[in-house]
Amino acid sequence: MAKVQAGYDHFFEEFDRLAQDGADPGSREEVAELVNEVLTKEILAPAHEYLDFNEQVMATSTKQSQLMADRMVFGLLLLGLCGPVAGLLAGLAIARGVSRSIIQLSVPVHDAAGKLNEVVGPIVLSGGRGIEDLEAGLRNMSAEIGTVVNRLQQSQREVLRAEQLAAVGQLAAGVAHELRNPLMSMKLLAQTAAEAGDEARLEGRDIKVLCDAIGRVERSVQTFLDFARPPALERRAFDLYRVVEQTIHLVAGRAECQGVRIEYAATEEPLFIEADQGQIRQVLLNLLLNALDAMPKGGTVRIELPGSNGRLHVREVGKPEPVQPGLQRWLSIRVADTGCGLPVDLGERIFEPFITSKDTGVGLGLPICRRIVETHGGQITATNRPEGGAVFTVQLPLPAPDPQEATPSGNQVEEPLAVVPT
Repeated sequence: MAKVQAGYDHFFEEFDRLAQDGADPGSREEVAELVNEVLTKEILAPAHEYLDFNEQVMATSTKQSQLMADRMVFGLLLLGLCGPVAGLLAGLAIARGVSRSIIQLSVPVHDAAGKLNEVVGPIVLSGGRGIEDLEAGLRNMSAEIGTVVNRLQQSQREVLRAEQLAAVGQLAAGVAHELRNPLMSMKLLAQTAAEAGDEARLEGRDIKVLCDAIGRVERSVQTFLDFARPPALERRAFDLYRVVEQTIHLVAGRAECQGVRIEYAATEEPLFIEADQGQIRQVLLNLLLNALDAMPKGGTVRIELPGSNGRLHVREVGKPEPVQPGLQRWLSIRVADTGCGLPVDLGERIFEPFITSKDTGVGLGLPICRRIVETHGGQITATNRPEGGAVFTVQLPLPAPDPQEATPSGNQVEEPLAVVPT
């Protein structure tokens, strides 16, 4: 196209030049030559070349389009032939995988059915490998499993009932054992008085035995009542040292008869805590009575309490002394004896009801102690001492200290030991 445009421009330039020369006789010859030379060679020849080139390009494009169309037709034919084959192969592979999965599922299903046969009898499972067969088998197993669950629940109810009956039996045996001995003493006194006739009378010693027997019956009945129906907490501030001293004096007479010495850390300043005074006294009394039962031929009972400033034996959870404000603190009360110690085979079961290592008693003292301490938010533990005997540790939570009262740790001197007169 550039050659045609150049020839066209050249033709008109020469034509304009001839037109300016006027009617010259030689102008016609030059015009003829111009038409022959310029129009034919410089315009028509490039135009023919351009036309030939376009025809060649069109032929090439047509050929390529035809080739592409042939390829597309071949591809469509190939896809039409291979698609069903590929789909068939893929379907076979998927079906084989599903069949394998069904077989893998049927194996544990048959295994579970075999185990259920021992419980509920034979379970019929189809031998087919289809999903419908597996579904039917699972439905049958589901029904049988429901039967097994119902039987297990019934068995659990029966076991619970048996445990309740066993507990009632233990309770009845404990009541009979605790009441039989004092009733026997009262019966002997009554028989002796009946044999004496009109002159029968009870002397001071007989009256003391009778009062002791009645007191033992009352204590046994009260123990069962406390275990069956624990009283509600009545928290109030009281002096722990005073309660400990009162409790020690309650058992001082028995300790003197057994040759047992009771030691505790004496202090002049009170230690006030907020708890149920009566229940804390009951815990201390039960622990002291257990210690005396463990030392029938004498020994030593040591009661360790916090010091007068409330910091001795008071620990923080995960933190050593000094006490820092804002952290939970625990008040530790330790009752240690030099008796025979705790049976190793009992362990923590020592706090379970009706578990006892003594020939007398029904095993309710320590469970009552544990329930009282846990009701206060604390905990009680029992371990054997390396040098012999047992130690019971009661830990009660204390409120966080006032920042104004928190002081740095210093050299803490434990108060001297005082021996209760026995």
